[in-house]
Amino acid sequence: MLKQAFLAVLLLLACCVALMQGLPTSSRERCLCKRPGMLSVRMDRVATVEYHQSSGSCGREELLVTLKNSRRRCLNLNGEQGRTIKEAIMKKRNVK
Repeated sequence: MLKQAFLAVLLLLACCVALMQGLPTSSRERCLCKRPGMLSVRMDRVATVEYHQSSGSCGREELLVTLKNSRRRCLNLNGEQGRTIKEAIMKKRNVK
């Protein structure tokens, strides 16, 4: 009887651990951009552009621009320049 109860508790604990694996560990998201970002940036100052899709660690899309002076800025995806850059990146990745 004691062995069956122990196995039942162990099985219940294993199920709880399996279900908790997909839950976030904190309520705060780990996004790179804290604010919506700039509406535009001068392209002659841009070194690289990174597009991050929403993921488990951050629930929103982000467009991160690294300038030639090594500063990183977020570009607003609702702005015209942000949408244009995102579309170009998506076309290059062949993802629609």
